Amino acid sequence: TNSDIFTRLTEKGPFYPLHIKKIIEMVNYRPLPPELLDQAKKKVAGFADTFALSVCEVKLVMFHKFHLDGPQGTTFSTKVSQKPLTQPQKEFLFPVLDEFNVAGVMQDIPAHEVKVVNPTVLAQKVH
Repeated sequence: TNSDIFTRLTEKGPFYPLHIKKIIEMVNYRPLPPELLDQAKKKVAGFADTFALSVCEVKLVMFHKFHLDGPQGTTFSTKVSQKPLTQPQKEFLFPVLDEFNVAGVMQDIPAHEVKVVNPTVLAQKVH
């Protein structure tokens, strides 16, 4: 369950065995001889406190707030010139945005509070 692997910010901590196991599984390793692969996995396990398995495990930074410093009176475009997302893009992006909302990293705002918009660009992974 998620409570067994998302332990980075809980009492179980980042070195909880199931948390470490999941991190080791999610890291991509190049083809390595077995002894080097084992060494790499041990190194990853040793740094388990630097990995977040989910956005909900990211520590909030309270000493810095994001703000735009535009010249007073400047107005920005609020017209959305977003190319429509394809179905695969929607299937990828919408759950990510939902996860950001749940984690408190991002929040929806009413349209009248929007100050500036920019199109979203989803880059295709290089295979």
